[in-house]
This record gives sequence, C-alpha cells and structure tokens, in this order.
Amino acid sequence: MAENEPDGAPARVSVPLTRFHNNTGEFLDLALIQPVTLTKHDRIVLTICEASYFERLEAFAAAHGGPVPPRG
Repeated sequence: MAENEPDGAPARVSVPLTRFHNNTGEFLDLALIQPVTLTKHDRIVLTICEASYFERLEAFAAAHGGPVPPRG
C-alpha cells in the first residue's frame, strides 16, 4: 500500500507526460493505488486518481462551501 503524506493524503508520484504516454497502463494501474501527477516542462498539468478518492474530495469540497471554481 502507498505511504501517506504527513497530512494523511495519499503520496503522489510525478510523471512527465511523455513517460505517461509511453507507459499508460502502468500509470493508470498506479493511479488506482495513489494519485499520479502528470507534468509538462516541469509544470503540473493533471493529476489522475481513483474515482472513489475523487468523489470523497468532491464531497469534502461540497461540505466546506462548494467545489473550487474551474480555472480559466
């Protein structure tokens, strides 16, 4: 099982988009265990995670004032 961060959140793995593209299945499987952050030129682009983890985040956000508005 994945280690947790000090705040209790699952540990993250940071992966360049090119590496993700070349090993998609590996990182999708890993995302079922812990969040995987995808980067492009060392900048965070996306984080993929298990659906139930995301649903818990949405529920937490809704309970504390609603979801974070999309950037744009």
